[in-house]
This record gives sequence, structure tokens and C-alpha cells, in this order.
Amino acid sequence: MPELSRDRARQGRDKRSLILESATKVFARTGYHGSRVSDIAREAGIAYGLVYHYFKNKEEILETIFEEQWSGFLDAVEAIAAGAQSTEDKLLSIAALILNAYRVRTDWVKVLVFEIQRSPRFRRPDQIRAMGQLFEIVARILRRGQRAGELREDLDPDIACFVFIGGLDVVLTSRVLEVIKIEPGTPQEAQYHLKVARTLVDLFLNGARAVEGSS
Repeated sequence: MPELSRDRARQGRDKRSLILESATKVFARTGYHGSRVSDIAREAGIAYGLVYHYFKNKEEILETIFEEQWSGFLDAVEAIAAGAQSTEDKLLSIAALILNAYRVRTDWVKVLVFEIQRSPRFRRPDQIRAMGQLFEIVARILRRGQRAGELREDLDPDIACFVFIGGLDVVLTSRVLEVIKIEPGTPQEAQYHLKVARTLVDLFLNGARAVEGSS
């Protein structure tokens, strides 16, 4: 009986994950408002009523997608922040992580940009705090860089973190909107993201002004 219970629990988790993954694809394809629960069930290949066994409604599905995916993303950023690398290397790793997210999880990034970040639905205090954690982690990295003598002492980390993340957000949004057109899944795409990450970190740390005496 215990083995049977474990099998049922695992099957339940698998079904729940399937619904969330299918919903992410549907929301990315047709938008939150243009999607129905029946569309999600069809994408998942399950009965319409089974979706309601796991979620109350479409809104709860979207909220769960955000909570679980964002939590995993923050864990990855926190792991970078806790490392022994230089400030520059940490910022480069975070930039690469964010930009490559579009390459490996395109649907999730589309949902994040179109249905979550810019949606009035996501204004609960806990959701705002969750978003704010990314800025807090980056600001912490900058403070440590100041203490280590890698960054200027007069830099305001709480303002600088907005500049850094804001730059990444603009590039990521440009990719989602296809303002920047690159064939997905190609070596050129990965190379482009690495180039952007390096350029953005270099501009953030060193500015765009030419070094005196350089050719």
C-alpha cells in the first residue's frame, strides 16, 4: 500500500507538471487572455475537468508558473552571488543566465515578459517582493565588490542594480518582440548572447568613454 501511495503521488506531480508546462506553451502562443482552460487540457492531452483537480482556475495556473519558475531562477542567481568569483565574473554569469533563458526556455520568457512583468494582476505584496529579490541579490554583489575594492566606494548599489538589470530587461524584451532577429537554436544565437552579456557588463563597470591614450 505505501508503494501504491507513492506511485499515485508521483503520478499526481507528473500531471500537475504537465499542466503547467502545457499552460506555459499555450500562454506563450496565444496570450493569457486569448487562452482557455480547455486549450491547456488539449495541449496536455488530458480531460478538461482534470485541470480543475489541480488548479482552481486559469489565474492560479499563471500564478503558479511564476512562483515556481521564478523561485528556481532566483536559486540560480543566489548560487552565483554566493560564489568566490570576482564581481565582474558574477555579473557576467547573471547576464548570461538571463539572456540564455530565452534560448533554452523561450515560452517561459515570453510569458514572463508579456503576461507577468507588465500585468496589473501581479501586484500582490508577495509577488512584488519576489521580483524585488533579484535586485536585492545584485545590490548585495555590488556591495561586496565595494568592500573588496573592485568597485567605487561612492557607487550607490541600490540604484546601480536597477541600471544593470534594466539593461538586461531591454535586451531580453527586444528578443521576445523580435526586434533583434537571430535564428533560434543556432551557434550564432549562443555567441550573440555571450557578446551581449560581455558588452553590457563592460559598459556597466567601465562606461562607454574611451580610455585616454588608447587608439
